[in-house]
Amino acid sequence: MKAEHRMGDSYTDRLFQWMQTEEKLPIEYEQTIKPKVYKVTYEGHPFILKGYRRFHVIEKQVEFFDHWNYAYKIAARPYPFYERVFTISKLGCDWALFERVEGRHADFNRHKDRKQAVRILHHFHRTTKGIGVLSVPKDPLYVKWERRLEHFEETKDLFTDLRKRELFQELHACMSKRLEDFTDYPWGEVEERAWDRHEWLHGDVAHHNFIVDADKNIKMIDFDLLHTGPRLYDHIQLAQRFLPYVELRKSTLLPYFPHFTDKEIWWKGVLVPADLLREWLYGYRLSLREEASMPRHMRKLEKAWENRKKFVRYAEHML
Repeated sequence: MKAEHRMGDSYTDRLFQWMQTEEKLPIEYEQTIKPKVYKVTYEGHPFILKGYRRFHVIEKQVEFFDHWNYAYKIAARPYPFYERVFTISKLGCDWALFERVEGRHADFNRHKDRKQAVRILHHFHRTTKGIGVLSVPKDPLYVKWERRLEHFEETKDLFTDLRKRELFQELHACMSKRLEDFTDYPWGEVEERAWDRHEWLHGDVAHHNFIVDADKNIKMIDFDLLHTGPRLYDHIQLAQRFLPYVELRKSTLLPYFPHFTDKEIWWKGVLVPADLLREWLYGYRLSLREEASMPRHMRKLEKAWENRKKFVRYAEHML
């Protein structure tokens, strides 16, 4: 291991020095993916090394995977440093190893990747139902979206400054109305049933959490947001991830999601433009740090909203 491979990162140097000299772990650094997430090799095999500030996040995953009999087919699993030792602590983090799936991130612009992502998510839901591991329930999806709307409202002055007040008003009105329609559903009963049945959600069905290998097989990674709840939440958010690629071909979205019966509430969830607000807020924060251009980001939102309005009009007929 050579420090120059990490471009003088003293934190990373100290971490791997400690693992090799004090813990006697033959873990070799390869590449930094993002802060506290590394590509490594351990005894000649590829892994991902991740650092966690909150121990319970990794503790829950380890226990969950220990009870999931089909994990080897579907997911990148935690891997022990020693016999049954899955975490070690150093430099303010609890560290864990995960299997590394060699391949590329799913491309939701590709029909085959979208189809595979839905299939593997369905297998995840089906094979994990009933796993009786303790999970602290997270806020319902509509509560998460309500907070996102509040954060969006805090950016109102910027729309005024850039002479895009009408864009803000349209998006805000649509988000408010669609969210109200979605919230007006007996979610308390639905969530309670899901908790009683131990239905599990991945919680972050972005394209980068689906890996397609050289043989075109797909696996899921990054279960940090794993929790119990209605599986419909995962399907709604995955459909929203597909939308930028299919909304101009409107009839192509529904056939990807044949696994549930209540299509009406699924549609209502998909129509909440929470994904547009998520992307706007992400770019907005980058722009505040001068890592992106605010006017350019505004134009991107404007274009996305024009496409979404066309899709909404189509979907209203489906309802």
